[in-house]
Amino acid sequence: MTRAVRNAKAPIFFFQAANDFDLSPSKKLAAAMNDVAKTYKLKIYPSYGDSPQDGHSFGYFGSDVWAEAVFGFLNQHCIK
Repeated sequence: MTRAVRNAKAPIFFFQAANDFDLSPSKKLAAAMNDVAKTYKLKIYPSYGDSPQDGHSFGYFGSDVWAEAVFGFLNQHCIK
């Protein structure tokens, strides 16, 4: 995955809830993009729900929380 983000042609928005099982993938992938000066954003949202499983499901069930930021990022970087 590190190689994939280093070679990415499109900007990437990495996001997770703070209580997800492991935040290191988003942090490492964002760092890899930073190393090669690619456009990205990393945002760790506050905990979602009461468990790591709830936090892990944030990308699916938490769109009311992240949608505005993600679509704003996409509009800023992906629409010409």
